[in-house]
Amino acid sequence: MKRKLFGIAGLAILLVMGSCATYSTRDGVRTPIGAFTSPKINASRPVIAEYRIILGLVTSGYEEFLEATKGKDVDIIDTNYFSFFRKIQAVARE
Repeated sequence: MKRKLFGIAGLAILLVMGSCATYSTRDGVRTPIGAFTSPKINASRPVIAEYRIILGLVTSGYEEFLEATKGKDVDIIDTNYFSFFRKIQAVARE
């Protein structure tokens, strides 16, 4: 029973630690956003562009991201899902 409980607790910790998001502030300081933080905290901010990184090997949409953000003041939200999938979004500064 203890091993099963220990395994479940370990898995829960791995899930929480495995997915996280970071947010770059206006000064470029990376600030972590908690794993259980609602995405609504940035819902009022329109997403200008985004790109994805899959398995750390394949990047999708980066060229469009660069074109869409050229010359704009943006903040960056980097969401990491267990290092399998990352979504990087540029949002308008408020």
